[in-house]
Amino acid sequence: MNKDLKKFILFLIGSIIVAFAISYSYSAYQSHEKGKDIDKVKTTFNFENTDKKVEDVKEESGDPQEVWQEQRLGALESLGYAKVDIRPFYKRIYDKLNGKKVYNYKSIDDETKKVVVEVKDNKIIENFFNGDKATTRQELVSNDDFTSYDLKSYDLDTMTVTTFKDVLNNDTYLNTKNGIIEYEDGKTIEFTHQNGAMNGPAVENLPNGDKIKFVFANNKRVGEAEKLYKNGDREIFIYGENNQKNGSSIYYFANGDLEETTYVNGVLQGAAKYVYKDGAVEHYEYKDGKRIED
Repeated sequence: MNKDLKKFILFLIGSIIVAFAISYSYSAYQSHEKGKDIDKVKTTFNFENTDKKVEDVKEESGDPQEVWQEQRLGALESLGYAKVDIRPFYKRIYDKLNGKKVYNYKSIDDETKKVVVEVKDNKIIENFFNGDKATTRQELVSNDDFTSYDLKSYDLDTMTVTTFKDVLNNDTYLNTKNGIIEYEDGKTIEFTHQNGAMNGPAVENLPNGDKIKFVFANNKRVGEAEKLYKNGDREIFIYGENNQKNGSSIYYFANGDLEETTYVNGVLQGAAKYVYKDGAVEHYEYKDGKRIED
């Protein structure tokens, strides 16, 4: 290879690098300018503040997709995370060529807690770390006009997957069971949510075929619930503190008998009554979950 050809190749490589640098810098400048407008609506898609209409967002930003993406980044900042610019330049160039943006965050209060966010098209992936250990992965996929999105959260410690359909309740899932929690053992909980909080009717499906019908209020089980057993038995009880049974309960046996008891923090306590289907009645007591025999 002669000297002129070598010079030409080196010049060509240098020109390509310079062109990439100029293109990236100009794109960053444009993003910065757009960011000034997007900041005006930075809380639009947070769970706690969803009153602002999408039409207003479009008028202020002109780009609902970028608004939606920036709101998720803003949500991390509201949780106490700060953006850190540690991604190498060549990786940022690679991300740009692939149409992807990657952001790194650290907790202000605990630097061992980190989040790596990947943004591409209508999908955002948030990977949470405690030190080098991945703890949670969240996948968000927006609808066509970016007025709402589905959220799937993976708890990597318990291998539990929670899915919220239509987080902002702007689609067709309103007033239906629009979320599900899936456990590693096969148990599932189908629930109704509003703005990311579990509220309304829910059903817990147990691996053995039993199920519990209950109500969520701000992510807590409250009030009367019914457990339906695979063998035909059923129990009516009340949820109190910490998602535990508290108060009176009636257990209906499939053969027609029933038992009236009382729970205290999930444990049978106090007077109880057993009524046979023929009308005969038996009285006794429970202590710490065990029946006290005479």
